[in-house]
Amino acid sequence: MDAATDRLVPEEILSHLPDRRWIREVLVLESTTSTNDYVTAQARQGAPAGLVVFAEEQTAGRGRLGRRWQSDPHAGLWFSILLRPDFPLVQWPRLTLWLACALAHAIRRHTSLEVALKWPNDIYASGRKLAGILVETSPGENPFATAGIGLNVNQSGFPSPLDATATSLRLETGSPLDRNPLAAAILTSIDESFSLIPSHFREILTWASQSDCLRGQWVTATVGNTIHRGIAEGLDPEGALLLRPPSGPLIRLTSGEVTHCSPSHQ
Repeated sequence: MDAATDRLVPEEILSHLPDRRWIREVLVLESTTSTNDYVTAQARQGAPAGLVVFAEEQTAGRGRLGRRWQSDPHAGLWFSILLRPDFPLVQWPRLTLWLACALAHAIRRHTSLEVALKWPNDIYASGRKLAGILVETSPGENPFATAGIGLNVNQSGFPSPLDATATSLRLETGSPLDRNPLAAAILTSIDESFSLIPSHFREILTWASQSDCLRGQWVTATVGNTIHRGIAEGLDPEGALLLRPPSGPLIRLTSGEVTHCSPSHQ
């Protein structure tokens, strides 16, 4: 399946998504700087929740901490969703973990591929990064959140040094995928599970715990200018990472950059 024939088509995506609960519109842009930027601009102009914007190419795609996200044309799914949650702002940090679980569930259901969750926002396969999530919130008078997802789908390889850390569904499954039904499968999973966030978050935590690739591992967590090292002991009831340092009390992390390390580097 080559880029010339593999096109995202809003009507085709929606045709695979007949029982929508709150996703209301799907747009496909040929190119944009970042789908998060585009959706955020729409939100500030009063657009209602449920807008989904895909881009065949992002010229300035980004992940957490401002890192550049390589968004090869027609090779992946690069999209953002406009959310206006009606539950308290204190629960909005749950959005990232919810999206990660919904994405992982959709990938498993659509491809039978086993994937893992690397807290707080990455999906891994075979020890390499497959997808990333970036949720940006605007808690003003009319609060909203822009939820961005980048999923590597049909890349047959990556340039150095990404080839050592990144993978795609094509590389993992051995064959290219039609992105339209895959996109619909992901949106279906997102649409179905959104209602769990405010009152049934325990179900999301259960999914996350079953897929957690950090639990029991020695990790380094960088939070701002502070570095913590210890054993990851899973997630607390709000989805924060629990870290057991070599000495002292358990550390609760609500954000940070986490990497594996060996006990000798503690």
